[in-house]
Amino acid sequence: MDQDAMAWLPGGPGADGGLELDGLQNFFNAAGPSGMQDPLMMQQGFRGGLPPMAGLPGGLQGGFGAAAPAANLFSSIPGLNDTTMLGAGPTTTGGPASGAEHDSGDSSGGGGGGGGRGKKSAEQRAAAVQEKNRRAQKRFRERQKAKMKDMGEQLEDMSSELSKLRVENNSLKNRNTILEKVLALRDEHIRMLQDEQQVFDLGNHYLQSSSQKLLTGGAAGAGALTLGTTAGPLTTMEIKAVKGMPSEAVIGRWKETVRELGNILVQIEGCPDTNDARHQAAMQALCQVLDSAGQLCMHTAVLHPTNMQKLIAATLDDGRSGVTPEDRTRWAAVTQSLQLSNDQRAQIISLRAIFLRRMTKVMEERRDILAKLQMVNIPDRMMALQSVISETLKVNECTAELKANLQEEHLAGMEFIGTVFKTILSPLQKARAIVQSYPFYPDVYQIATVLALEKQGPAALQSLEAATASGMAGGSLITIPTAYKR
Repeated sequence: MDQDAMAWLPGGPGADGGLELDGLQNFFNAAGPSGMQDPLMMQQGFRGGLPPMAGLPGGLQGGFGAAAPAANLFSSIPGLNDTTMLGAGPTTTGGPASGAEHDSGDSSGGGGGGGGRGKKSAEQRAAAVQEKNRRAQKRFRERQKAKMKDMGEQLEDMSSELSKLRVENNSLKNRNTILEKVLALRDEHIRMLQDEQQVFDLGNHYLQSSSQKLLTGGAAGAGALTLGTTAGPLTTMEIKAVKGMPSEAVIGRWKETVRELGNILVQIEGCPDTNDARHQAAMQALCQVLDSAGQLCMHTAVLHPTNMQKLIAATLDDGRSGVTPEDRTRWAAVTQSLQLSNDQRAQIISLRAIFLRRMTKVMEERRDILAKLQMVNIPDRMMALQSVISETLKVNECTAELKANLQEEHLAGMEFIGTVFKTILSPLQKARAIVQSYPFYPDVYQIATVLALEKQGPAALQSLEAATASGMAGGSLITIPTAYKR
């Protein structure tokens, strides 16, 4: 810049070197082609010379955006502001600050109010969520209760159906077992017919016409020897017939009884309704067969004890089945088929204890009798008739005692069997016991032992004396015949 141009500048040549702001402002405001101008001011001037363009957004002139605020070249000089440099009037320095503070206060106040409203809204949302959860939980519990109720009803229905199925299953098992016994009896009957041609003709050589009716179980014989009827005592001929009856005839008659009872039980199991006429007719036939069998056993036991003992000890299928009378598992199945009540069980167990007590006494007496017989002196040679007769009398005395002892044993067993069959078991239970026990005679003692094992455990199998003591200590005894109270 030359000397002339710089002569007017403040602080130029000839000046006192001070910075005059007024002169500097005038310099920048000067509009000369060769002078220094503010580029922003030149831009504004250029825009002012252009015509306005229609269709542009408001605030835009000539297609340009709104003018930016003028740059303050002296903003870095302390103590100066834009208004001073531009020659504006005096301003209150506290105004903008106060406005800013006011705006800040409004903003702070608004923020505080918004925060309170936000907190309240969050609490409301939380409460709404909790209420929704409570309703959902309530509905869930109600559904669970309904499900549990339905499951309980289903369980009751299923339990009832299961009970019915168990009863039906037991009935079918009993019927199946009875059918097996009937088939076994038929095979035995066929075998005997093939071997002997006629099963019930074994006693014809020994019996008269009246005894023949008893063996064949005909209508006349059954009517004359029906248990519990008003029929009179046996005639002399009938007594002779029973006494002369061979053991084979008694066993054959018992086999026929088992076969008849098996056929009747099949009918009863197939028609369990007690109101059905078929069931009633079958029960009537069952009682008739049982009465006839009871008379046969009673008369045989009294008039011919040996035949009755042979019947009880016999294996009716001649051992072809391979089972043994000591098989307690078999007798447990027989006991279960009887379906005894608690009172019946208690009575049979009490009778077993009394039977053991009587048998203990019988066995003790027999030991003494056998010991006396062993002490009898048998002479090697005849020395004196008196001494020989003396030893013979000892033998006769022991023989009489032994015979009485055997009779007491027989009486104890018959009273035990008769009391159980006559006073405790029902007709249906009697028939089941007879059929289920095949090929053996119903062992009442084994049945009672099974019941005692269920109640007392292994203690029921100890010695006769201990078993009798434990049975007597178990409680009061039932009312039994006088002959049994020995």
